[in-house]
Amino acid sequence: MFVGYISSAAVSLNPSGRLYNQKMEELLDYVEWKKLSNVTKDKLISYYETKYRGKYFEEDNLLADMNESLRTKVPFLRRFEDDGRDEIFFNRIATVLHARYYIAGDFITQQGDSGLDMFFIVSGKLNVFVNNHKVVSLYDGAYIGEVALISKVLRTATVQAAMPSVLYRLTYSDFHTVINEFPDMKLRIDKLAREGKKMVREAEEGVFSKYK
Repeated sequence: MFVGYISSAAVSLNPSGRLYNQKMEELLDYVEWKKLSNVTKDKLISYYETKYRGKYFEEDNLLADMNESLRTKVPFLRRFEDDGRDEIFFNRIATVLHARYYIAGDFITQQGDSGLDMFFIVSGKLNVFVNNHKVVSLYDGAYIGEVALISKVLRTATVQAAMPSVLYRLTYSDFHTVINEFPDMKLRIDKLAREGKKMVREAEEGVFSKYK
């Protein structure tokens, strides 16, 4: 009885670790049953290690951290109304985020593809390529794809995970559903979209006149 009590206490003190170990055991059993290759096995293990990071995934904690990150690190999401609704706005944005997990070599975006969402880096490293040339590496707290969130455009760069990475995805549809509840943000985003389209149009006209 004493041993059973101690075991139960240990489990209750570390439920996340217990659930993580259970998930990994299930994964290894599945790999063995399916007779998957070592390459596939390594990819699956890397994916699950990225998702659970040694403990059962606690999304509520990550969402709380993301709420603060949205508030301080994403300029176009700042509000200036001083109407006491900032907390509501950022909570609404945080609740429509979707967690995504990538291992080294995975592509997040491809240059030339249509873009309808943006991504926030919770942890990891992403490499950004333009015309097959690496231009920058991005780390925790950075974000990509904000232009696609404002107006539907083609991706201007290819983004690839350089190591296991955890990202949050915000879709065009979810974002515009939220800002429709906040007239000041809707007006601001609509203005940014018009300015962006104007810049693209002027750039295209400049290229056309150059080769006319």
